[in-house]
Amino acid sequence: MPTCRSIAIPSKLIHETELRHPIILSQDGGVMDGMHRVCKALNGGLDSIRAVQFDVDPEPDFIGVEPDKLPY
Repeated sequence: MPTCRSIAIPSKLIHETELRHPIILSQDGGVMDGMHRVCKALNGGLDSIRAVQFDVDPEPDFIGVEPDKLPY
């Protein structure tokens, strides 16, 4: 079940993000980077957002590592 904190923190990030940078899409169109920007655009009633898309996806930096265990 979501908690207030689990909703508030991502909401704050969405509110604070800027739309000046394009989102990054994988070769199949999935969002690789920029989900907060997508949410901000949707909340703002925008029909489109700038994006760049890989022709061929790069190899992942980390495989089999839990997100909370990443070194950054």
